[in-house]
Amino acid sequence: MSRLNPLTLFFSAILFLILTFKAETSLHLIWLATSLGLMTAFTQLPIRVIARRVKPFLYYMPVMLILYLPLAVVLSGTGIEEQLRLLALPISRIFLMLSAMTIFLELTSTAAVLDVVRTIWFKAGGKWRWVENSFQMLYLVFRFFPMFRDEFSTRQTLDKALCFNDTSGRFFNIFTLAHHLPAVVSNIFHRAENLGMSMTIRGFGTKVPRGVAQPMRFGFSDLAAAGICILFILGFSSLA
Repeated sequence: MSRLNPLTLFFSAILFLILTFKAETSLHLIWLATSLGLMTAFTQLPIRVIARRVKPFLYYMPVMLILYLPLAVVLSGTGIEEQLRLLALPISRIFLMLSAMTIFLELTSTAAVLDVVRTIWFKAGGKWRWVENSFQMLYLVFRFFPMFRDEFSTRQTLDKALCFNDTSGRFFNIFTLAHHLPAVVSNIFHRAENLGMSMTIRGFGTKVPRGVAQPMRFGFSDLAAAGICILFILGFSSLA
């Protein structure tokens, strides 16, 4: 299967979110849920990946219902069944939106989105240096953030291995983060400074516009996805 362009995935996700907001009947919700299931099967995305991201919402819902239902029944004078009926639509909308965004985030990455935007900018012939510098800054930010996360995880694992403290509990994790944060940030700044110096010495960035190492292109799969989106909209509009 040819990989879809990140922009195709992005606009497909936006379209799904818009239609989710417009859903007013159970047929609309069934149509959206079915299309989401077909998308999951087509992309061969494991169900456990979606379940892991949606799990916090499922844990939160019972707590919200316990706090909301008594107040709603007392203030509105209606029964619990009526309140549950009113809540069914917004809860279903939130669940579908979370699932759709999970699929989008699993199928693409921030670097891929930057690549496709930068490809469009390069083909448009833009020669504004501040735009090129902004792209480069974003690339560096998204490169060093995983490095920060990995280094902090390494330090935390080392503390556990040496048995410095009791590693159970959220407060200990917060304390560990506050303890290691200055050193980790300092190391990241030094690495960024060394990288910037190397780029300056090698003359990187003297030419504008800069090229794209891995340009993103639109292919037949993106055209097919656009046609499917049109059919999806027509099917949604035909439902009562």
